[in-house]
Amino acid sequence: MGIAITKMSKNGQVVIPAEVREDAKLAPAEKFIVINKEGIIILKSMSRTATAQDFRLIEKILKSEKQIKEGKYVKANTKMSEKEIDKLLME
Repeated sequence: MGIAITKMSKNGQVVIPAEVREDAKLAPAEKFIVINKEGIIILKSMSRTATAQDFRLIEKILKSEKQIKEGKYVKANTKMSEKEIDKLLME
């Protein structure tokens, strides 16, 4: 995972540092979905298949956050595999 520091211009433009672009294999004119969740900004490169999956995942995350706030949650056993925990969380 590439991590770098950048800044926003007066015009709202943000440069994605070269090492991050190279690591993510981004090309000029790449399109992104921009998500703002309580001040956490996420850039996600677009593809039709991935975008549909991303929106389903976001819906599941929001549903999970709501259930946690309502006191509805499930405890994961630490001996469970990563796949088992993911399945438990995404149901």
